Amino acid sequence: MKDKLKRLEETIKHVTDFAERFPPGMVTLKPDLIAFSANEIIYHLLEVEELWQRRIKQLLHTSDRHFQQIDPDALAKEHRYNEQSYEEGIAKWKAARKQTIALVSGMTPEQSMLKGIHSRYGEMDTARILDTMADHDMQHLRQMERTLATVSK
Repeated sequence: MKDKLKRLEETIKHVTDFAERFPPGMVTLKPDLIAFSANEIIYHLLEVEELWQRRIKQLLHTSDRHFQQIDPDALAKEHRYNEQSYEEGIAKWKAARKQTIALVSGMTPEQSMLKGIHSRYGEMDTARILDTMADHDMQHLRQMERTLATVSK
């Protein structure tokens, strides 16, 4: 599990390093009507981080093993991501990631093997959740890179 946690530390560093260099006047610009701005990407990552924390706690503390898929576009609109402070979003996501790492670090090997069923991804234990989170980070880093390339033209 230590290698998975190390990867989470690495992926958030890659994303936040890029995010912190994003031109300040461009963080709310969207490449098109559908795609997320850099600001929306950061708040989406924060929302997903907190969601996975809740799901891990759900595995630890309840008998409910079902995880429902979210609608990221609806959440971005509902929570008005693009109107939030970009710098605060980055800081909150970093803090949330530290909480995730502390939560998982405190789990026993038996606890980390508890499995939930995701409506899209199927059966997931904590190791798979952490892999999914790290992959998600990198997917959105690439999205931020494409966003910057488009909005800075």
